[in-house]
Amino acid sequence: MPKILARDPSWLARPSPGFQLFRADGRQNSQSPDVRYEGPLRKIAHRGTEIFVAVGNELRWSELGMLKDAGERFDRSHGRYEEEVEEEDVEKAYRACVKQKAALRDGSLTSKQILKTTVSRPIQQLSVSPSGDFIAILTSHTCHVAILPSPTHLHSGDSAPLRLKTFQVGPTAHVLEQAPLISALWHPLSPSGNCLVTVSKDACVRLWELDRDNRSTFDEPSLAVDLKKLGSATTTQADFSASKYGAGKAFSPDTAEMQVAAACFGGHGREDEHGWAGMTLWIAMSEGDVYALCPFLPSKWRAPATLKPSLTTSAVAKMRAIGQDRQATSAERRVVDQQRKWLADLDEQDPMILPADGDFDMVEVYSRPDRPGAIPKLQGPFYVGSEMDIGEITDIHVIAAKINDEALFDDDDDEASAEEGLSVGIVCIATNTSKVHICLDLDGIEAEWLPTKRPRAITVDEDDEKDLLVFESVDLSHSDSDGEGWPTFTTSPTDRYELLATTPCGVCALDFRPWTSLLEDELAHASEAGADFRLNVLLESAQTAVSRPIETPAEPERGINAAIAVVDVSLGYLLITSAMNVPLSAILDIPSETNRYAPDVAPPIGALPAPEPRAPYQPAEEFFLPSALPQLIKTANDKKLLGSDLKQQVRFSSATLQLMTEAHRILSSETHRLGLAASDLFRRCERMRAELQDQVRRVKEIADKVDTVVGENEGADADDEGNGGEMSSNDKIEYRVNESNERTIELNDRVDALRKRMLMLGGRQLSAKERVFAEEVQKLQAGIEPADPMAVEAPTEPGAILHMPNSSLSAPEAEGETVTEKDADSLAGRFEAVQTLHQRLVQQAEELAERAQRDGGGTEGGRAGGASAASEFKKRKLAAVMGLLERETALVEGVGERLGRLSAA
Repeated sequence: MPKILARDPSWLARPSPGFQLFRADGRQNSQSPDVRYEGPLRKIAHRGTEIFVAVGNELRWSELGMLKDAGERFDRSHGRYEEEVEEEDVEKAYRACVKQKAALRDGSLTSKQILKTTVSRPIQQLSVSPSGDFIAILTSHTCHVAILPSPTHLHSGDSAPLRLKTFQVGPTAHVLEQAPLISALWHPLSPSGNCLVTVSKDACVRLWELDRDNRSTFDEPSLAVDLKKLGSATTTQADFSASKYGAGKAFSPDTAEMQVAAACFGGHGREDEHGWAGMTLWIAMSEGDVYALCPFLPSKWRAPATLKPSLTTSAVAKMRAIGQDRQATSAERRVVDQQRKWLADLDEQDPMILPADGDFDMVEVYSRPDRPGAIPKLQGPFYVGSEMDIGEITDIHVIAAKINDEALFDDDDDEASAEEGLSVGIVCIATNTSKVHICLDLDGIEAEWLPTKRPRAITVDEDDEKDLLVFESVDLSHSDSDGEGWPTFTTSPTDRYELLATTPCGVCALDFRPWTSLLEDELAHASEAGADFRLNVLLESAQTAVSRPIETPAEPERGINAAIAVVDVSLGYLLITSAMNVPLSAILDIPSETNRYAPDVAPPIGALPAPEPRAPYQPAEEFFLPSALPQLIKTANDKKLLGSDLKQQVRFSSATLQLMTEAHRILSSETHRLGLAASDLFRRCERMRAELQDQVRRVKEIADKVDTVVGENEGADADDEGNGGEMSSNDKIEYRVNESNERTIELNDRVDALRKRMLMLGGRQLSAKERVFAEEVQKLQAGIEPADPMAVEAPTEPGAILHMPNSSLSAPEAEGETVTEKDADSLAGRFEAVQTLHQRLVQQAEELAERAQRDGGGTEGGRAGGASAASEFKKRKLAAVMGLLERETALVEGVGERLGRLSAA
């Protein structure tokens, strides 16, 4: 979100030329009819840095750079820059002041140009065409288009009023006897930039392809649609034409529910937008319903470079999906077939190549396909907040979804880095209660047409009723205001995901960047596992950033115009609006992405954050309004109710009493307004006085803290030698640092003492015998469980430990095995040796038993004697082995129990 640099610059403040551009003067036609207007106020428009302002029925032009220079000259002539005023003669400066004041009164300043038109009613809306050739001028019921001269002609310096060539658009369609006008939009896909779309309150949409050389293009629209008829139609053979002047109007149940409040296009025709966005017209009704027309195109329209590839890719993918889906409805199949025919007709055309805005850019221009038809189907209604009352809609703004780059480009192609965005559209709706509902269009809008033939069976198309998911509702109203207004939207020139909303309380900037990236990550990597939890966290944490660059200084219920945003290197990011012919403005910081060539100036290190700039005081309008009492006295003198110049005797009569009563009423109302304006100034002064006192108090607190740290308010009684006197500042600081170091050492000693005391709370210290026993247990544990299992050698031959007579295992040297003393002393080695010996003895016993069974050639006595001898020998051997095993087992169990007791202790 841009940072606010300044509010209400001096070159737009009273009584500078910039301020006078918005003010009404005596030459204004005051006899114009007073018509109560209920609709948006867009009386300010711009063409680059050129600004057009409507004051009553008068159109004015100026250039912002000229206004800024004129304001600086005006400040110098009035002594606001002292160094320049002191160099000039006082008499010359006085004459310059008088001359400029007279020029301000009679409007002869060259920084302002009066543009004469044929408009006789108060102007309510202004809109400059994208080409800069036309300006649309809307009143409550009529629409006029004036041909704008070139900027060089307007900068000629001639202060005489300039008469513009003006045409009335629809002299029989937009008249007082017809419905009021709500909006006038310039089609974003028009090749010439001069295609105007007018929307009236009775839901009639007309498309005008204006040509300055063809007067008939201003009289009859090239395409006119009545949305009430289109919404109830079932085939393309029905009559969708808008109502004409003098024709009778039939009753329709949608007359009350389909009253248009606002309209906008879904895109700007850029290459990074979805293909259908630029040709989608969104219409918002006052009751809360939203409709869409897609595609709504002129007879000749330009196609961005990515439009045809993206639409073809999407249509082919949808056609394959519908062909494989047996549950697809007839309406879905019809839509796919209609889109295929429309794209096929587009492919058969040979487009015209015309130069674009850039020097080397070219654009393709196509004719509107004849199949399936020029008038699309009315999609909707899209219900917004079906479970709550959102209020009466006043304006709508749509941010197009970004194009699907992965489906459009191949992996081998050199694809430019796509801008971060959201793959779904954002629909913002403003209500008369200054609330903005931010909705998501999850399904997207695609081209749809009515069927060519009426279906045999009447079926209800459930797809017509759709909902817009309300993502967030932002309240922009003021806490002290309960009045209703007509909030409007203004597109930001720096960021597509930033929106400017003009409410009765001021201009607010809405930034959607804090949650668009998070939502896009969730949509791009969709996973059913934990989706509800992640979405709930996103909805609770994600909020739109809101700032208020412009605030209305007085009562919020007075009319305020929709703001305009101008970005220029010399001016900066400028917001301008007006309320009751008083300009309100703010200068914002240009984002680095927009101003690529601006130097990056880093803030100074250690600098305090600058406070948000505050708008300077603007004197109330009541201080400058002329009093109505002189006119009343003049009227009384004409009627000879009073003496000449109030010097003759006043005759007491009923007429004189009525005159005095009227004078008292005028004086009481004027003095009351003056008192309120003075009280507002008094409250501002009191607030500034309180703020100044608070700042002084804070500065004093900081100064006291600094003095306390430095030690200015504390003095040493004596120096090291015992002499009286105060120490210097450096000595005091050094003394405090040394004191702090000593304090730190003392705290560290206390912490060490506390740590030792906490260790002693677990039990008393071990005695010398207990420490020796603990070391012995550790050695025994190391012998049982070696530290490095990989370093343990193979089990030692049990013959090295057990020496049995008459055994083949008693001589390990015979088998070439060596036994080290370390293995013999190891308890683990001894235990493993016993296990190995047991296994071998059991194996030998089994072998001897098998051999005895195989020997069958000896005598019975010999067999019996040999068997008994072998049996006795085995018994002795087994008894010895079992004894050794029991001994070792008892030793191991004893050591384990002792270790367990030690661990418990």
